Amino acid sequence: MLKVGALFRVSMMYQILTLICVTVSGMALADSETESTILKRLEATEKLVQNLFNEVASLKAQDQIHREQIVDLKKQLHLQRQHNSHLGKLNRRLTDRKLKIGFVEDESLPEIKRQPSHTNIKPDANKNRIRRFGNGTPVAFFAKMDKNLENAGVHQNFIFETVVTNIGNGYNNNSGAFVAPVSGTYVFSATLLSFYNTNAYVQFIWNGQPVTQMYVSNAYQSGQDTISQTIVLHLRKGDVVTIQNVDSDKSFIGGARSIFSGFLLF
Repeated sequence: MLKVGALFRVSMMYQILTLICVTVSGMALADSETESTILKRLEATEKLVQNLFNEVASLKAQDQIHREQIVDLKKQLHLQRQHNSHLGKLNRRLTDRKLKIGFVEDESLPEIKRQPSHTNIKPDANKNRIRRFGNGTPVAFFAKMDKNLENAGVHQNFIFETVVTNIGNGYNNNSGAFVAPVSGTYVFSATLLSFYNTNAYVQFIWNGQPVTQMYVSNAYQSGQDTISQTIVLHLRKGDVVTIQNVDSDKSFIGGARSIFSGFLLF
């Protein structure tokens, strides 16, 4: 891109010098021409030079915009990688917990001798707790916002209309609300991408009350901004969790760039 821009600037300067030389040589040979004709030629030359400078300025502005977009995309990629890494750690912890708690209930596996425990929990009570966990209802959902949310109102729910995963049918893509099908401890995550030049607050809502707030800022006029947040809540059956816009007239980008997910931890 830089080489093409440099060649273009050299070409522009060559055209400008050519115009100036033609104008000067024309003036030297214009003994028989009138003064008004010379002035018209000079005015035409000035307009051509000004147009060339305007084109150069326009190309510089476009180049700056492209650079800012590249920086913004790199920032979004970095945040998404952090988000994926965090989810990966949570998934590994959940898998380890299932292996530690649930493997003794699988009769197809060989019997494994346990090491003596130093806790005061009775073996029978621990076995009952394992059975309750093993017979629990799995819950997990993941939805993405395909349509842009433009000019959102105060306390308007975000609607993530495209459902990718909805084990347990806890998420409603018409209202944007997750309703806990069973009591337990849940993990929720959200990533949102704002419009250009948008400063806005977004919050997790639990049974109508705000739990946390997220903030997208464009203080440096750098383009779009991405926010991500992960929370853990202990819900009762029927509790409702949503994501809401706080202020009026705020816009966010869909296109699968804004997402909402959650799952039952235990």
